[in-house]
Amino acid sequence: MSTISDYHQYLFLGKITNSLTAEEDRELQELFARDEQAQVVFAELVKRLPREQVAQSFSHLNDPGYWKNISGEIHDQQKLVRQRKVIRGIGAFLVIGIIAAGGWWFMTQFNTGKQMPSDTVAVTTPAAGVVLQLADGSRIDLSASKGNLQKGQLNLDNDNNTLSYRAIGETAVGINTVKVPVAMDYKVNLSDGSEIWLNSTSSLSFPSKFTQNKREVTITGEAYCKIATNPKQPFIVHLAGNTVEVTGTEFNVNTYSANTARVALVEGVVHLSAGQNKVKITPGLQAVSENGKITQAPFVAEKTLSWRQGIYMFEAAGLDEISAVLMRWFGIQTKLDDPLLLQKKFTGAIYKNKPLSSFLDNIKVISHINTYFDEKHVLHFSVAK
Repeated sequence: MSTISDYHQYLFLGKITNSLTAEEDRELQELFARDEQAQVVFAELVKRLPREQVAQSFSHLNDPGYWKNISGEIHDQQKLVRQRKVIRGIGAFLVIGIIAAGGWWFMTQFNTGKQMPSDTVAVTTPAAGVVLQLADGSRIDLSASKGNLQKGQLNLDNDNNTLSYRAIGETAVGINTVKVPVAMDYKVNLSDGSEIWLNSTSSLSFPSKFTQNKREVTITGEAYCKIATNPKQPFIVHLAGNTVEVTGTEFNVNTYSANTARVALVEGVVHLSAGQNKVKITPGLQAVSENGKITQAPFVAEKTLSWRQGIYMFEAAGLDEISAVLMRWFGIQTKLDDPLLLQKKFTGAIYKNKPLSSFLDNIKVISHINTYFDEKHVLHFSVAK
């Protein structure tokens, strides 16, 4: 986003003055979710425009008499549309005028695409990197050991955050496990050509060689799977209390929530089993298995798969969901100072590779919630006074 449109300025102003319709508020939340720069701009705007002062200054815009002379003699429906257009124009003009009066630097910084200065927040560094635990129990820190390695019956190639391997000899057996810690991600190329991308706090257990009439792995956490086609050797993913069976396809699995497994299918066909229940999933659908019960619904790929680009998009999410992401991606423990905060819902995005402070600033501005770190580096959410 390189320039600020008149309509976006109107939405910003409407948010500040609490005058947006439900549809307009939804549009603004969608803008924040897809454009971090818009979040930064809005946060800076609010800093420069005290909410109470702005609301009082623009209160006359809600007076029907104010619009009477502008609208003239038109039908009710036409009047509504026309009023909205006028408000947008006035809103854009007022925002630009106030910014010009309060500080031209803000608009210049935005329109040139420069980043706003932001304070950094200390993030917990993982105590260890990505670890490969071999079938014999030995462990390798893949974050520290790069290049080609030979360990036991495996020839390993660890480069560019990706592990490829080859079993040595026909007798190679045993299960190996890759464990990805907080704040990191990793990719594993399996011996059959399948590719597995692992999110933070996830693991993949796999055999040194697929030798039976089926290929089996176990996944915890979240992973994107691109499975090599082989009708004669089905691929089975074991999840907690669930199994996914495929021959060749692409899908996302998520088991972060207790007793829940989510399988979102991008391409091909898969079957999800939970106890005696079994469903067929087709592309564009996500199956959710919760306590043995399976339901299906369409999913938005840009949202569900955004973690692969280091973005967590959320809609109408509670602070419990957001806190879980902060722990996985930043290693930050959180605490709610007021239980009523659990009732609040948020729409937006968290960027894994950006300063956390920008996200926290947006939370403060948009939702009137304060955040602070205590002496134990626990992040607190509290109601703004």
